[in-house]
This record gives sequence, C-alpha cells and structure tokens, in this order.
Amino acid sequence: MNIGRILLIFGLLMLMAGIYISSNWTVLGSIIGIIGGLVLGLSTFFFINARPK
Repeated sequence: MNIGRILLIFGLLMLMAGIYISSNWTVLGSIIGIIGGLVLGLSTFFFINARPK
C-alpha cells in the first residue's frame, strides 16, 4: 500500500471519529475532525504526484 492510500484511510477514520466524538465532547471532536480533514487533503497531494504522466 502506498502512502496516499494509508493517509486516505487514516484521515477518513479520524474525520468520522471526530464527528462521532463531537456529539459528546465538542472541542475534542472538532479538533480530531479538523485534523482528519487535513490528512485527507494531504493524501490527495500524494495521489496527484503518483499519477502516471
């Protein structure tokens, strides 16, 4: 598995966990969700660079 797919899965899990956790702990869930979104955005950078030209 390349780094892009690992970051995609990890970021998606963090984003979903952040949404779930924010129902009880708003600040912690928001922070986890924002970091998960940033990791998802970072994974797209690796997908674009790995694309054949």
